[in-house]
Amino acid sequence: MEGKKSSFLITCIIAILLLFTGCSSSNTKEAGSQSKEGNNGSGEKTYTFKVATVSVPEDPDSVYIYKAFMDKATELTNGRLKFEWYPSQQLGQMADYLTLTADGVADIGMFSASVFPSELSLANKVTALPGLFQNAYEGSMAFNAVSQKSPMIDEFLSHGVRPLLAVTTPTFNFYSKGVEINVPSDLKGHRVRTSAGTLSEIIKMAGGTPVGIPATETYEAYDKGAVDVLHHYAASDVAHGIRELSNWGSRNLGFSAGTTGFIISEKLWKTLPKDIQDALLEAGKYVAANGSKAWDKDTFDREERWIKDGDVPLHDVTKEERAEWQKFFDKFEKQFLAKQDDQFKDVLEQFKEEVAKVRK
Repeated sequence: MEGKKSSFLITCIIAILLLFTGCSSSNTKEAGSQSKEGNNGSGEKTYTFKVATVSVPEDPDSVYIYKAFMDKATELTNGRLKFEWYPSQQLGQMADYLTLTADGVADIGMFSASVFPSELSLANKVTALPGLFQNAYEGSMAFNAVSQKSPMIDEFLSHGVRPLLAVTTPTFNFYSKGVEINVPSDLKGHRVRTSAGTLSEIIKMAGGTPVGIPATETYEAYDKGAVDVLHHYAASDVAHGIRELSNWGSRNLGFSAGTTGFIISEKLWKTLPKDIQDALLEAGKYVAANGSKAWDKDTFDREERWIKDGDVPLHDVTKEERAEWQKFFDKFEKQFLAKQDDQFKDVLEQFKEEVAKVRK
C-alpha cells in the first residue's frame, strides 16, 4: 500500500513539473515571437530582427538609409543586433506596413508619411510644406529629431509603432518633356504627377492639376502623356522615366520632399533592454546625419552626369526665380496654417527650430 502511495505521489510531482515546464516554454515563445533571441560567445543576449522594406537592395534609399541603419546598429552593439532583411515588398505592400509591424509580422518596417496621410498626418503635412529645407540633410536632421518628440511621436505610438529613424529624401524638382516650370505660374493648366494631400493642394494653388499615380505606373503614364510634369528628384537612372523621357528639368528648387524611415513594434520595444534601445536610436541619429548627406551626394552626382551626357538639361533656379517660389511658398504656408490645429503648429515650430540648428 505504501508503495502504491509513493508511486502515486511521484507521478503527481512529475505531472506538475511537466505542466510548469510547458507553461514556461509557452511564455518564452510568446515573448520572443517577434524576434529571434540567442546568446553570443560572451553569454550576452543577441537579437535578430525581421526587417521589411519596399525598395530593391540597389536603390539609394536601401543603400544609404536601410542597410546603413542595420550595419550601424550591429556595429554599436558589437554584433548583438542582427537583421533578416526582406526588401522588395517580400513581406507585403507598404500600405500595410504600419499594421504588419505593430502586429509583429515584421519587427521593423519602413514607412513613408505620404502613404499614411491620416495615420501620420503631422509627419506628412510638415515634410510636404515647401521651402522649409533645401536638401535631404537639413530635412532629415529636423524630421528625425521632431519624430522623437510629442506630439509627433504620439501619433506613431497610437498605432502601436515607434519611430527609430525618420528622414527626408533629396528635395523635389520638376521634370517634363518640353514644358519649362521656372516659376509657380508655369504650372497653370498642366497635369502634375505628385503625392496626395498637402503636395496636391500646393499644385492646385499654382493652377496645376495634381494627378495621383502609383510609382509603379508613373513611367507608363508619363510616356503616354497622362501627365505633363513629374514632381520628384533624380532618384535613379530608371526611376519614373525621368532620365529616359524628360528633355527639361529644374535643379535646387527645394520644393518639398518624400520621407522614409524605420518603425518598430512598440510591444517588442518594451521588451528590449535599454542598451539595445539606445543603440537603435543612436543608429537612427547616425543615418539621419550621414546617410542623408550620402543620398544628397548621390543625387547631385547623378544630375551632373545627366547634364554631362546630355540625358536631361537641368535648369538651376535663378535668384529671381527663387524669390518668386519663396513668395508662393510663404503664401501657401499662411493659408495652410489657418486651417491647422495647435498640434501641427507646434510640430512646424519644432521643425523650423531644428533646421535652424543645422544651418548655424
